[in-house]
Amino acid sequence: MIDIPLFPLPAVLFPDETLPLQIFEPRYLRMVKDSLKTGQGLVLVQSMPDQEPKVPTMPFYSVGCYGEIVDWNPLPNDLLGIELKGQRKVKIYDFRREHDNLYIGQCEYLPDEAAPSIAEKHQLLVQLLKDLQKHPMVETLGLDINYSNAREVSYRLASLLPFTIEEKQLLLEMDDALLRLDAIESMIRELGGQ
Repeated sequence: MIDIPLFPLPAVLFPDETLPLQIFEPRYLRMVKDSLKTGQGLVLVQSMPDQEPKVPTMPFYSVGCYGEIVDWNPLPNDLLGIELKGQRKVKIYDFRREHDNLYIGQCEYLPDEAAPSIAEKHQLLVQLLKDLQKHPMVETLGLDINYSNAREVSYRLASLLPFTIEEKQLLLEMDDALLRLDAIESMIRELGGQ
């Protein structure tokens, strides 16, 4: 187990995804400052929806993504802009609040997933990802994707497609890339795709 600062947001970060964020709360400014100083990253974890019927033991999900700050810059609105790059999934077992309400999680890195080759049945998803990369907004991300790697393809589709954050959380928590691709196919059908 390792203590890592937690950044609960209504968002999901996937391994190898870069997410731009704006930081303004003092506790998170301290978290970023400490991260830049020590080189230790942080865990972006999806916060629990407010409408949860039961009070959760943690105000966020138990699986998040450890990320490292790869760039930062002051913004004209007096906020701090950072780019957080997802590295690997973590399981959060417990947490504490520090004096400024920054959450520190007791975390364990989850094993790296296998990276199987793309199955023939998932070739339409590969084509969908290639088509998505041609979109002007996605082009600006400069994604370098190994289209034969099911893990990479599944994570990129999970991050780019307009799934709900609950669906994205479900995809993050899956530990099999081929099953994640199957789930993505089902979610696309529910969205009205083919």
